[in-house]
Amino acid sequence: MKNLQELESRLLAELTAWANRQSNTAGYLYYLPATASHDGGILICTEKPANPEYKLAWNDRINPGASIQQNFNLLRLKCIRSLPVLS
Repeated sequence: MKNLQELESRLLAELTAWANRQSNTAGYLYYLPATASHDGGILICTEKPANPEYKLAWNDRINPGASIQQNFNLLRLKCIRSLPVLS
């Protein structure tokens, strides 16, 4: 990801997709660190991703009872700005 705006757009897209596929199952935010060979990334899943390069970004579960916007605001404020995913 090139900038914070792109990261926030990706987070909102991940939260929307997770909300549409989950059935009150809490998810976790994972990140893929940026390297010289590839951009970083984020994803939300209920179990550890198959790709071992993904690391847990936030120890707390994403609240399935909160709205997408509430989860977005919390993660934007507390978490994503410190992730090493920007290239």
